[in-house]
Amino acid sequence: MRILFRCYNCEAINEIPDKYKHRFCRSCGNIVTYISGEAIVCEKSSSNCDDFLEAKTLDENLAEKFFMIADSHIDLISNLIEEHAQKQIELPDVPSASLTETVLHLLKTNLSGTLDDLIKRCDLFDIGLSKLEKIISQMIKEGLVYLPQSWLLSLT
Repeated sequence: MRILFRCYNCEAINEIPDKYKHRFCRSCGNIVTYISGEAIVCEKSSSNCDDFLEAKTLDENLAEKFFMIADSHIDLISNLIEEHAQKQIELPDVPSASLTETVLHLLKTNLSGTLDDLIKRCDLFDIGLSKLEKIISQMIKEGLVYLPQSWLLSLT
C-alpha cells in the first residue's frame, strides 16, 4: 500500500509507503507529510495512482478525481496519522552542541534511518521542521548524509 499526497509548498504529487509519514518532496525538496482530505491510499499496482504521479501536479480533471477519492479516504488517512502519533520515541542522551551536531548525533543513534524518527527526536530538542530542513540540506551539500529514498536518511 502507498499514500499519494500534494506538497503544500509546490503542489507536486508525492508518494510514500504507508508505514512512513514524512518525506522530502520530489519537486521542491521540502519536508512534507500527508494530512486528511489531501491524501489517498492506493494499492501498489493501481493505475489511478500512476496517473496522478505521472502528472506531477493536478490539472482540473485530475484534481477533481483526486479530491473525490481523498474525501472517501479521510477516515483511513486519519487512522494512519493516529498510528504514527502513537509511536513512542526514546529520548537519547545528546551532549550539548550546535544544532547541526545535535542532528548528526541523532542520526547516528537513529537505527531505522527514517525521516519520521529523526523529526520526532528533533522535536524533543525543539528543533523545528524549517530548521531541520536547512540543517539536512547543508549536511547533504557537505556530503555527510544522503537520501537512499525520500523518506530515509543515511550517513555517508
